[in-house]
Amino acid sequence: MRVSVGILCEGCKRVHFISPSRKSGHVLYDRVRREFRLTCHPPCGQVTSFQRGMLKPYSVSAGALERGYADVAECRPMAEIERQC
Repeated sequence: MRVSVGILCEGCKRVHFISPSRKSGHVLYDRVRREFRLTCHPPCGQVTSFQRGMLKPYSVSAGALERGYADVAECRPMAEIERQC
């Protein structure tokens, strides 16, 4: 399992991860508004604007990280893991 930061789409309950290479097509930075914009994959298509501080760390498989997203059931927020320790 790896750790990456992501944002949850409230529409379809997928966590979208920020690509370390910054080549993610579904998360873009709007310089004018000074915020990020997530356009969720079809069939959801929901558009969510967010600030950097809204990103949360998740423990996720390498495959999901490479894909760029995971269903909320496939990953665990790091705060949840830290509470168990």
